[in-house]
Amino acid sequence: MYFAKKGIEEPVNIIEDTTVYACESDLCNGWMREDFATADYSCPMCGNPMKQEVRGLPKIKTDYNPFSK
Repeated sequence: MYFAKKGIEEPVNIIEDTTVYACESDLCNGWMREDFATADYSCPMCGNPMKQEVRGLPKIKTDYNPFSK
């Protein structure tokens, strides 16, 4: 028997310019998106201050509903 999923396409990753905060330390490569950044803008990995940057990252779907098809 042959079973195939017909008509299902893989989702396309949309790359968009995203504002992120990156650690200023040369020894740390920590960064986080602006939407998930802490209030004091300190690196969660090493505690150093973070600076604002723009990176090309995949878009995150924020309106997730597990019951929708």
